[in-house]
Amino acid sequence: MKDIVFSREADRALQKMQPKRRLAIIDKLKAYARGEMVDIRKLRGAELWRIRVGSDRVIIDDQGRVVYVVAAGPRGSIYKE
Repeated sequence: MKDIVFSREADRALQKMQPKRRLAIIDKLKAYARGEMVDIRKLRGAELWRIRVGSDRVIIDDQGRVVYVVAAGPRGSIYKE
């Protein structure tokens, strides 16, 4: 199982979310860390990946044994960085 590390920005975004959305994102990240199939795609122009969790998106950097969560949030605003 891979370790999950949150960036400061991702942690703040998760803390502001409703508990049900936050738990869904954390559950999906844990499933990915265990090696289960999730809806994941590589982002164009970067070495980052996105995981789809309902209407939310999680941007991650898979570094082998560590999954670094870069950002998390609603679909429309997560890519505007």
